[in-house]
Amino acid sequence: MVFGWGRKKPDETPQVFVIRLDEAANIANEARQTRAERTITEAGNLVHRTNTLIRELVQIRKDLERDDLVEEEVDKRIRPLVIRGKKMLIGALRKNAVEIKPVHAYEDMVRASNELEHRLKRVGNILGKQTRIIHVFAEKYAIRLKQILEEVEENRKQLLSHTTWYQNDTALKEAVTGGIDRVHGMESSIKDSMQKTDEAKQQSADTKSRIERNTQEIAEFKESPEYNKWLELCNTVDEYKKDRLSLKTEISTQFTKISRPLGRYSRISADKDQSTLLKKMLDNSYDTIKQSDGESVVMLLEGVRKATASGSISVKDTAKAVDAIIQTQEAVTKFIERVNRLETKIQDTAKRADNIKPTKLYSLEDSVRSLQETQELTLKKIRNIDNATKSARVAIPAEIKKIHNALEKLTGTRYDIKYVADT
Repeated sequence: MVFGWGRKKPDETPQVFVIRLDEAANIANEARQTRAERTITEAGNLVHRTNTLIRELVQIRKDLERDDLVEEEVDKRIRPLVIRGKKMLIGALRKNAVEIKPVHAYEDMVRASNELEHRLKRVGNILGKQTRIIHVFAEKYAIRLKQILEEVEENRKQLLSHTTWYQNDTALKEAVTGGIDRVHGMESSIKDSMQKTDEAKQQSADTKSRIERNTQEIAEFKESPEYNKWLELCNTVDEYKKDRLSLKTEISTQFTKISRPLGRYSRISADKDQSTLLKKMLDNSYDTIKQSDGESVVMLLEGVRKATASGSISVKDTAKAVDAIIQTQEAVTKFIERVNRLETKIQDTAKRADNIKPTKLYSLEDSVRSLQETQELTLKKIRNIDNATKSARVAIPAEIKKIHNALEKLTGTRYDIKYVADT
């Protein structure tokens, strides 16, 4: 036994060509150019063979024109049909048995395919409708006519296939070159994004420093005597406002005691000014007293007292109601004094506080708020840029995979595309 016999020959490993990404474009262009030239050449040969068949159709048409029918050999009943069928076939061949222009480019293939489709359809329709008649006057031509048309149709199908191959090759080439352009575009986008991120981060750092400086200035300003004086005045105003709220409650409580007679007096009072004043008293007794001179309120209450005492205003306990009205009359003057004194304190203290208000503090606080808003927008911008950069980095390998697949389909060769990120 000879050594080595019976051993299985190991499978040959397909050769893989290692290339750089940008080399794929030249390979795709060259492959597509070679395949395109071969496809156009093959299409031209198909058209040449088809024109040979068309010339044979032309000869059959001429033979038919010279071939007179022997009328006595044709049944008189179908003679008109035979004559008309012959004319239709000859007319169809004369019109459609025309040679196709040579093919030199993709557009020529498309034109040739379309022309053959229309011409075959027209002649085929005539043959289909006149089959029986044609066998009467042109039986010796019928078989060959059918064969020629079948061969032309087969050539047309092959021509259409060549057109499709050409389109597919073009699409594959564009997938490679366009993919490379997209990869470079994403690389450029990543570079721009990185630069914008650096700029945004620097802006964020500068903004943060300004916020810290302004915050420190605010803290220092709040330790100053002028700020503490202003704060003390503001607190005093707040205390006075609490006193105002308390006094409002006291006045409202006093007038609530006579709300029934006040409400009924508004129905019987003919004095328009008193009716208006009464409505204000019922709505907001504190502000009404603050804005009035007191005399008008006392006169109003006097009218209510008289109407209640005389029975014009119906109440459950007249004496009790009258006493409550008298108490309110007596309290109005004191209320007016207390209201005026308190409002004067509030106004004077608020004015003093306004005169020394810390405008510098307001400016610093406004600046901090504005800077914080800027900082939020900057950080959001950084996040958006980072997300876009991550998406581009993920998309590049996927795009290279598409380039790889398209290149191998176009060339029929295995490649290993080496890509080094330029970012």
